[in-house]
Amino acid sequence: MMGISLLILFIVFLLSGIPIAVAMGFSSMAVCVLFNAYPTLAIVHKIVAGVDSYVLISIPFFILAGEIMNTGGITNRIFNFANLIVGKIPGGMGHTNVFASIIFSGMSGSAVADTGGLGMIEMKAMTDKGYDKEFSAAVTCTSATIGPIIPPSIPLVVFGAMAEVSIGSLFIAGIIPGILMGLSLMAMIYYISVKRKYPTRDKIGVKNGLIITRKAILPMLSPVIIVGGILTGIITPTEAAIVATVYAFILSTAYGEMNLKELKRILFNTIINSATIIFIIGAATSFSWILTVEGIPRLVTEFILSVTSNKYLILILLNVILLVMGMFMEGLSILTIIVPFLIPLIKAVGMNPVHMGIMVVLNVMIGLSTPPVGMSLFVINKIAKVNMNKLFKEVIPLIIPLFIVLMLVTFIPEISMVLPTLILS
Repeated sequence: MMGISLLILFIVFLLSGIPIAVAMGFSSMAVCVLFNAYPTLAIVHKIVAGVDSYVLISIPFFILAGEIMNTGGITNRIFNFANLIVGKIPGGMGHTNVFASIIFSGMSGSAVADTGGLGMIEMKAMTDKGYDKEFSAAVTCTSATIGPIIPPSIPLVVFGAMAEVSIGSLFIAGIIPGILMGLSLMAMIYYISVKRKYPTRDKIGVKNGLIITRKAILPMLSPVIIVGGILTGIITPTEAAIVATVYAFILSTAYGEMNLKELKRILFNTIINSATIIFIIGAATSFSWILTVEGIPRLVTEFILSVTSNKYLILILLNVILLVMGMFMEGLSILTIIVPFLIPLIKAVGMNPVHMGIMVVLNVMIGLSTPPVGMSLFVINKIAKVNMNKLFKEVIPLIIPLFIVLMLVTFIPEISMVLPTLILS
């Protein structure tokens, strides 16, 4: 009864417009007072304990690294190098957009950081070359979903911390799915670009190509250092976040493109964004604790298994639920709500938790670009100032290849598990 009341109160608070983290905290406190089953101090303790985690230190550092790279001239060099490599393919600037996002994802771990920072460069470059503004915005929005799949990844850190799964294994497992996302997006961009006769880039020349490559070498070393360090075991994912921040700061200082005023703004944004994420995690910990002790996740698992014990039907059901949630809610909020329900279900169907983590986070990332209220859609709409209905129309074809990759990842576990098995076994 208490668990059901908690869910009802949470939904009521949400419908009243209260932020999701506050709604989880309020509903947890409210049921403790109403039922007098647990002291309210226990809720405070769970909130503090939920954020008292070594791995969560990586979150503010990954956010800070992304902010520094967007301000310190690193993203420009990455974009120019990506254009050099893939810009001559039909739809060149669209491919550059995707390729740059893949490279950038090896440093920031955030889809919104990619959309808000690198996205501005990508948007301007595409529209200057004659691409439709709405198409440019759609490509930028969907390419940013790759960021939190290829390591490092803030959502994977959150999933790993809540589900008690190795974050290093999750990072390694995301590499192949992330690459598949990029290739599938590029295939759709190629098809659309040929159909609409979008231009390729102008000839760059050997001399300019060498200059662009020379300028991109140090920024390109960042994902090599971070991912290589994690894969070889030299650094942990948390230490990788610190390395990424220090490396980005050194490069930005050397390039002379970041002043004291910009540094203050970056630090302020990092504090605000980090505090928001940490507060969500803390509130979710107290919320999920009450659900767990009241047996709600177990009851949900038993209900699903009473309907079907077929593993593949259960996976389809989970995908549908996550995709629908992604259309209306912010990604990290979905993770904090859904993970407590997934843990017993993972055990019941015999699914590897690392595979489940990649599937869940991929769902959540697709939700960022899915109408009607995907967060990345609103970020890019603010940047591009385009008609939202036209943006929806352009985004939907680009979500199709991402959905295909999601189905492959869901039903072929080896796509996610082959690298962790080879490297960590």
